[in-house]
Amino acid sequence: MAEPQHDSYQRDIAAGLNDAFDDARTEEVGVDLDAARVIVFSDHHKGARDGADDFWRCERAYHAALGYYLEAGHDLFVLGDVEELWECRPQEVIDAYPETLALEAEFHRQGRYRRLWGNHDDQWAREGEVEKHLNPIYPGLAVGEALKIRVSSGGQPLGLIFLAHGHQGTKDSERYAWISRLVVRYIWRPLQRRLNFPSTTPSNDFELRQRHDAAMFAWARGHPAKPVLIAGHTHRPVFGTSKPPPATKRARADVVRELEAARAAPEPNLEQVTALRAELEFVDAAARRGGPPPLAIDPPCYFNTGCCSFGDGDVTGLEIVDGRIRLVRWPNDDDEPAPKVLVSDELRAVLESVTAR
Repeated sequence: MAEPQHDSYQRDIAAGLNDAFDDARTEEVGVDLDAARVIVFSDHHKGARDGADDFWRCERAYHAALGYYLEAGHDLFVLGDVEELWECRPQEVIDAYPETLALEAEFHRQGRYRRLWGNHDDQWAREGEVEKHLNPIYPGLAVGEALKIRVSSGGQPLGLIFLAHGHQGTKDSERYAWISRLVVRYIWRPLQRRLNFPSTTPSNDFELRQRHDAAMFAWARGHPAKPVLIAGHTHRPVFGTSKPPPATKRARADVVRELEAARAAPEPNLEQVTALRAELEFVDAAARRGGPPPLAIDPPCYFNTGCCSFGDGDVTGLEIVDGRIRLVRWPNDDDEPAPKVLVSDELRAVLESVTAR
């Protein structure tokens, strides 16, 4: 009897993540829970500032975030697909984003920068390519596939965080990557440049991203080392047992409340009422296109950064600071250069919950 497709997919993802986890080249570091200050971003897909570039809309938010975390003393971890090298050649991106690279390089100069490679920038898996293109900007930088973080408090171990891009084990990203790269560069990129529309694939394919989130969660839940997996790749923010943040910046209940109040006013303002009704319909329609419901991540052993290439110019990331892990979005609800904390939890409680299972 043929193996169910879903089970086969999970087995492939598990095999890929196992290879990365067990690889002798996977670095392991230790951090103290109370002293750690880390921001994790992924999936920038920096391009050539043309119609196929998914990052340029997010440049404003990302630069504001880097300035903030640079001054606040955070380490910057980027989990891959930082450059869109399936579409572009390295020098195209370097020439297009010198200011972005300079901001990231400031973290590197201070010893506060770690970078992993993903499927769309797997060119950085080759040391010679890193030395040629990245080392002039980030002297001595090594780009790994994965990273283990041993978290302790007062000298007592609390648990393990495992960081990887998250593409490991996928056929289009590993086994047949050369075909995918040709399609993206010579078919998809020219089409996107001509039409000038944003794309954060695979996050637009809700069935695919749900299946992949489920596979990564299943790996983390079943691994004997009991890791907390932090990944990117799907472009979908995931936080423990919580739902991903809504696609819009305003909750539906707030819009409904304001609309009802505007209608009930002694002299309703037609402009206000029509604007609020339009926003309500917009929110409802966005919810209907949101795909299947989010996974129940229990225990909370899987987190996803989201991405830095959303079509509306927002970026999301995961902070580890003040003993907490937080999913944040830049800019905030008022379109200001400040983080919006979408959901937060005590990291100690997360690690204890995972290790106790």
